[in-house]
Amino acid sequence: MSSFSRVLMATDLSRQSANMTDGLTSFCPDGDTSIVLAHVFEDEDDAEPRGSRFNEITSKLENYRQQLLQEGYHDIKIVTTKGDPAEEIHKLTEANDADLIFVASHGKGFIRSAIMGTSTTYDLARESLQPLFIDKDDADAKENLLSSVLVATDFSKKSLQVLNIIRELHDKVERCLFVHVIENDESNEDAETFLQELTDEMKMFGIPSEFKIAKGVASREIIQIAEQEKCQIITMAKTGAGNCQDDPLGSTSKALLLNAECALLLMPDIDDEE
Repeated sequence: MSSFSRVLMATDLSRQSANMTDGLTSFCPDGDTSIVLAHVFEDEDDAEPRGSRFNEITSKLENYRQQLLQEGYHDIKIVTTKGDPAEEIHKLTEANDADLIFVASHGKGFIRSAIMGTSTTYDLARESLQPLFIDKDDADAKENLLSSVLVATDFSKKSLQVLNIIRELHDKVERCLFVHVIENDESNEDAETFLQELTDEMKMFGIPSEFKIAKGVASREIIQIAEQEKCQIITMAKTGAGNCQDDPLGSTSKALLLNAECALLLMPDIDDEE
């Protein structure tokens, strides 16, 4: 079972995006999951149906579709469109009522473009209203990205909404590591108490769990712990509990987008007062 039933896989058909199927089989093991394989042409000439580039792209997308059929999925649709990638992916997400988006980042090139504000992944992270899975090209392909999951939390409701997903996929999660970074005068004892409650709850679902508390800059500590603990994926909310409501992406999320080497699952903002 999975929290996601309709997935948009946005691919530019690069080497990096070829690994996204690892994330799909991890988070959406149900073969009934509806999948939209999408590619956005930025060049109008490439989008011409009679052109060689169009035929090349659609052929590669069909190869992807065949791979997914072999993985046991059967509801797979190929969609191509043209325009600004982030804008078109948003439109396709809404049109297909997708509840999860898959994309791939592109290493140093992604970092440069993100700083200049032209990265598709960065724009999606800022504006997406759905969970966003980001495969990183620095990460090795893994059959199960849930083998070691790092849950970064500031104890806000938004930072813990991913737990519903982890509970539902408990038979695939081999390890859950909660990480809390203290950046102010917060009581270390209070943090330990809450983290222990979280790990105890996960163990009730049969998920081996533990926690770590660090002090310093949140993004730096999270990345360091993820590398030391060999975590396959980092999950977190787009913004923290104290983040400005006018900023769609918090500073910690921005830093992880640019610097984390493992895959990311960014959860959309919710109202903690709900």
